[in-house]
Amino acid sequence: MVQWFSNDKNKFLISNLLKGFFYLAILLGLFLLLRQFSSEEQRYAWFGSIYDDAVLVMGIFVLSEILFGIIPPEIFMLWSLETSLIGSYLPSIGVLSVISYGAGFFNFNLGKWIKDKKWISGVRFPRFHKYLRLFEKYGGHLVVVASISPLPFSAISLLSGMGGLPTKRYLLLSLFRIVRYFVYGIVLIGIDQL
Repeated sequence: MVQWFSNDKNKFLISNLLKGFFYLAILLGLFLLLRQFSSEEQRYAWFGSIYDDAVLVMGIFVLSEILFGIIPPEIFMLWSLETSLIGSYLPSIGVLSVISYGAGFFNFNLGKWIKDKKWISGVRFPRFHKYLRLFEKYGGHLVVVASISPLPFSAISLLSGMGGLPTKRYLLLSLFRIVRYFVYGIVLIGIDQL
């Protein structure tokens, strides 16, 4: 057991899992504070025009997931919990998780397509190169970590395609993304009961 924790890859996984739970705790705290100190009418007045437009919210979600997870998916899970506009809660979590999984696969294939393009070597985005170094170090393990932690899943998916990770292996490893959605979704149900 001690050897498992001494492995560099597993330390990386645990560290990012803890970060994920920390960010989830902050988001849940903000959610509970918002509920505690504002009425449903006030929240509706603040968010109503967006809140009730399922097509708009789902469009924003899809774009966010394709564009490297600009908005934390937990916000959309909370939206689904509060509105039920895309169905009952757990099936809607399934829909969100499949969309996220699909967005990751889209970026994976985009990465496979652009890996041989000459212009990509000239890209000067520091974060891009940071995650590229992480992929070179951790390989497929990074896909698992990005699937269940705050690391940008779509960006890691893009790099996995560029890095030559086999498609079947990517699809298998990224299934942890769906697991993450349901685990977080169940946690949010528990918080909603408070």
